[in-house]
Amino acid sequence: MLVLLLPILFLEIPRYTLGAVALCLGHMLYQLFNYCFRSPSPCVFDYCPTITVVVAGLNEAKTLPHTLESLWGTYPRMNIVVVDDGSTDEMTSIAQSFADAHEGVIVLSRAERGGKSSALNYALPFADDEIVVCVDSDSHLAPNALWEIVQPFRDPRVGAVSGTVLARNAFCNLVTWLQAFEYLRCIFLGRMFASKIDILGITSGAFGAFRREALDRVGGWDVGPGEDGDLTLRIRKSGYRVLFAPYAQCFTNVPTHFWRLLKQRRRWEWAVITFECRKHVDMGSPLSPNFRFANLLLLIERWTFNVLLTFLFWAYLVWLAFHWHANVPLQLFTYYVIYVALDFLTLGVILYYSLDPKRDLIIGLIAPLMPFYQFVLRAVSLWAITEEIFVRSSFRDTFVPEHVRNATWHW
Repeated sequence: MLVLLLPILFLEIPRYTLGAVALCLGHMLYQLFNYCFRSPSPCVFDYCPTITVVVAGLNEAKTLPHTLESLWGTYPRMNIVVVDDGSTDEMTSIAQSFADAHEGVIVLSRAERGGKSSALNYALPFADDEIVVCVDSDSHLAPNALWEIVQPFRDPRVGAVSGTVLARNAFCNLVTWLQAFEYLRCIFLGRMFASKIDILGITSGAFGAFRREALDRVGGWDVGPGEDGDLTLRIRKSGYRVLFAPYAQCFTNVPTHFWRLLKQRRRWEWAVITFECRKHVDMGSPLSPNFRFANLLLLIERWTFNVLLTFLFWAYLVWLAFHWHANVPLQLFTYYVIYVALDFLTLGVILYYSLDPKRDLIIGLIAPLMPFYQFVLRAVSLWAITEEIFVRSSFRDTFVPEHVRNATWHW
């Protein structure tokens, strides 16, 4: 039975469930202390830096109007820069129509696609405000999202803040429903915990904010895929802190087809090898000027959970196949029951923090199918990190146009 529990003990409990429960209990104790010994203070947005919101996209004519409408009027000191990265639809004309009717909106159009990193860098000369906020053109923000995401910048040590990304199309089909719960567990709760212990290593590409000074110091975005994580690590290496704003919420469309989801996750897993294992491995060296103990912990967490335990998980399954006996099906069922129980425990923590408990409770009812979903994703992880280690498949990915990909350094 102990061997059976190893995948749960090393893969699920430390990374998600224990962290989420510890975070929740600590917060409850803090609230109890404030209730008993301090006067309650109202939650107010009293920090209001100037911001530029950059909305970059390709062929997003259908979704762009909703994105811009969700931004307009939600923050007082805001400019908007829309970048059309070589679209073949009506994205530029739709953006220009919005700009003609609203002050402080600039539209930039590129004749040739350069990729997301290139499009964001193209907008930087037009973003002179204190904070640069990036929003995907197929997303929309909650009403107070911009206020929420800028508050941590009150601390001058903060260089980047990640917002919460949630599934807008959660109930489109089974694939989106599974992702919706995954986003709640891994992004909403997981990044909340990572931020608390100062090992957050990514600022969401769909909704993230950056101190303009920090962007200037690191030279903006490098070529993707995984440009959001790469930029975050470079900001950490330059001495800034990276925080998470759980109630700065962005709703985005997640992949509706299983094959598109697998391709997306394959690309995400490549980034772990490219950045944490190659480009930014110096973060873990005490001899490096970029060394901080928190950065070393970040690397250890990625190396352990994303790489080492992925290989060990599949090695365990191979071992199990060669040691099959009559009790294995019962053991696997026990594993399944424990996994689902942990997910429901995590769901309880999600509901404690949730702004929309009814919606999140319905999303959480998919928990009995999550073990099968995670099994498939771990297969994708094994595939992706193995091919990236040995053949560097990210260099040939069409996420970045070939002329841009060939002009950059390959890590």
